[in-house]
Amino acid sequence: MIQHAIARRYAKGLFSVGEKDGKYSEYLAELGKIVDLFEREKQVGRALMLPLLEMDLRKDLLGEVLRILGTSIPLANMLRLLLENNRMGYLPYIRQQYGDLLDEKEGRVKGTLWSAFPVDGQVKARIEQALKQKIRKDVVLQTVEDKSLIGGLKIQVRGTIIDGSVKRQLENLRENILKE
Repeated sequence: MIQHAIARRYAKGLFSVGEKDGKYSEYLAELGKIVDLFEREKQVGRALMLPLLEMDLRKDLLGEVLRILGTSIPLANMLRLLLENNRMGYLPYIRQQYGDLLDEKEGRVKGTLWSAFPVDGQVKARIEQALKQKIRKDVVLQTVEDKSLIGGLKIQVRGTIIDGSVKRQLENLRENILKE
């Protein structure tokens, strides 16, 4: 939990700079490129996080990565601060928190739609529209195929779960039978 609080603090700092200069969407894209690079090139990420490596060497490595990627000054400053405080491992959490701040600013909410079978685009759009009317914000659902649901749908938005799956209905039926 503490990692989310720390990540949120860094994300808020970068986001406030982005709001002032109007580049908050661009910073998320840059942040994503950097996190993706560290996930692909694990040795680079490890070298930056490894406290045994001299700080000057890690700073030089980070500087080279930032130069190659053409990273903006505010994001580069945040990354240098993360490096100096040995918090480079928080980068994926910062990206997530930054994305949440961007969604909030643009009146959007993300959620997940689980289904036992692939969901048609029109069905997904209708569900998103129905949720939009209910919570009064644009809803963007990520679809996940989960064969264990047997049938039906399960939706999670803002910590609320709507479970209309066959699996859940069978569990409810089982619980009711055991009560009697």
